[in-house]
Amino acid sequence: MGKVKKTLRTMVLILVVVLLSFACTLQLLQIQIVDGEYYLSQTTGTYVAEQTVQAARGQIMTADGIILNTNELVYKVIIQKSFVESGTENDIIEKTLKILIKNDEEWIDTLPISKNAPYEFTGDDYEKDEVRENLELGVYATADNCINALYEKYKIGVDYDEQMRRYIAGIRYEMLIRDFSYQNRYVLAEDISLQSVIELKEQSFMLKGIDIVEEPIRVYQGGEFAPQIVGRIGAISQEEYDEHKDEGYALNDTFGKFGIEWSEEETLRGKNGVRTITRDTNGVVISDEITTQVAAGNSVKLTLDSKFQNEVQEILANHINWLHYNNDPNRGNLVDAGGVVVLDVKTGAVLAMANYPNYNMSDYFKLINDKKYNDPTVPNPTYNRCIYGLYRPGSAFKTITATAGLISGIIDEYSEVYCGGVYTYYSDYQPGCVMGFADSLNVRRALRHSCNVFFYDIGRRMGIEYLASVAGWFGIGTDLGLEIGGSTGHMSSPEYIEELGGTWTPGSTIQAAIGQLETTVTPLHLATVALTIANHGVRYTPHLVDSVVSYDGSETVKKKETVTAYTIDADPHIFDVVTEGMVMVADDVRWPLSYGEKQLEDLPYGVAIKTGTPQVTETTFNSTILGFYPAEAPEIAFGIVLEKGEFSRLMIRNIIESYFYDNYKPVKDDKGNIILPWGGKDTNTEGRPERGFFNNTSDDETQ
Repeated sequence: MGKVKKTLRTMVLILVVVLLSFACTLQLLQIQIVDGEYYLSQTTGTYVAEQTVQAARGQIMTADGIILNTNELVYKVIIQKSFVESGTENDIIEKTLKILIKNDEEWIDTLPISKNAPYEFTGDDYEKDEVRENLELGVYATADNCINALYEKYKIGVDYDEQMRRYIAGIRYEMLIRDFSYQNRYVLAEDISLQSVIELKEQSFMLKGIDIVEEPIRVYQGGEFAPQIVGRIGAISQEEYDEHKDEGYALNDTFGKFGIEWSEEETLRGKNGVRTITRDTNGVVISDEITTQVAAGNSVKLTLDSKFQNEVQEILANHINWLHYNNDPNRGNLVDAGGVVVLDVKTGAVLAMANYPNYNMSDYFKLINDKKYNDPTVPNPTYNRCIYGLYRPGSAFKTITATAGLISGIIDEYSEVYCGGVYTYYSDYQPGCVMGFADSLNVRRALRHSCNVFFYDIGRRMGIEYLASVAGWFGIGTDLGLEIGGSTGHMSSPEYIEELGGTWTPGSTIQAAIGQLETTVTPLHLATVALTIANHGVRYTPHLVDSVVSYDGSETVKKKETVTAYTIDADPHIFDVVTEGMVMVADDVRWPLSYGEKQLEDLPYGVAIKTGTPQVTETTFNSTILGFYPAEAPEIAFGIVLEKGEFSRLMIRNIIESYFYDNYKPVKDDKGNIILPWGGKDTNTEGRPERGFFNNTSDDETQ
């Protein structure tokens, strides 16, 4: 009996074990198979978002330390995809916009379509095509087609009013082109008020994915100080991203668009940091840390001194205003634009670069969107005509022709050409000379009187091929190497004229010799020609960057070196001969026409200049000039162009006095109009050497 009981207990025990094992197996199946995803989510129920921490962009400052472009900490509204529930994007954008609109805030919307119906494109053809391509529409899609495509793509329904639908569409498009993703946040608005910050944070429980961060934005506090040079930044374009993505750029980054901001992008950019945020499934922050440290960009110090640049800008504006005030339609009162460049002769550093008309950087977007500037005859203030404006040099080019003639040996300093008022070498083409009298002239006097016949003759004798080669040595038709770019200009040649659809004739060569035909230069080219003559044939690469410095400017990281672009292999005396002729031109400059007081003769040192009045149309002419000072030991070189202007030579004294003697004092009437194109004269010559060092010529040759 006892044995049976023992067997029964054993069997019951085995049955219990089997039943428990079966129950455990069922539970394991429930946990691992049926509820596996739930328990997996419990173990991995955290969300990690990496948010870019923007580095402070390096500053841009003048040579004397005035800050032009800098940074300011502001509040930004960002959207983080990690925290946005799918399908709620439009509602979140709407709620956020309502707060921004109530507080008069602006947000980022670069969709080139009007904000109100009927919808029209507001951008250029490139921007229109880009929108169509991004929305996968045909080349003839209208603005309405694009808006409707956005409504459909992002399910922006009619439960929103039409204005809000357009706003949401603009933001969704911006998110599309900025690659909004788990890795890339989207900046909806920046520089918002504290009131908006408070309201957005108060409603954060309804705005999942919306966050407020405090980061730097670019501030342009230079105002009207050389905005065409300093430049600005903007959202990175697709093309810029494609070119630079391997350097760590994202589609929501910014990029220098023009000027120093563009050319020194690598220096200024800095290194962004990374903020890693980990949250659990309830939205509670588990960790928030900077996993990659931020490094501010280096700053750039320019070669431009604030006082001198501002005064040259004023000199240019005052001269143009004076021409308008003078109101002589035959003497340049139609002038509407111009440019002045001043270079350091010994380094190529740009000391001043003034454009007219000028503008304030705060007006940039208003100006580029102003349709009146679609008319090419209306001067656009945002255009840097000092480096991109192309003009015939006119008689200023005769300095190159004279140098080429002397180097080639076709003439020497004493060779003479008779001018009877008409060049009679060709029977079927006999252009005239404006010298006004008949005489035999050597190269010095030909420069002084700007005798066309003299330069026609040596141009014909040397030929266009040689003349064009020498012009290239001076930088004509070449990239001068300025950091922010610029046009190469053109030298007239048979090939170039044929390219333009014209025909080269013997008369073309002699017109090229006096700076006409299709030879075109910028004001920077003119200044560079003057610099090369002043340096006896050594041409330096012009530059705007003096040095790279630490963010606050306290330490120099790298100093810009002087670069020799070309050295003309010629006897230095050749350049002295040309300089002597240029000094004779300066000594003849009178106020205001061909009579009256000489303007430059009483300066402490000699001035070397060559003027030009190149023809633009049958009735309009530009005014050009190149030169340097002091002629005896050059320090500055300059190039000037006035579009439809006159008397560019009357600015030279002002520029010299501003740079050397701090004596620029424009005279104005009671209405503020400039009535003289220069200020007081510096007659204090005590302790200064006497003017003139050219003692190798006879008296009659230097008068």
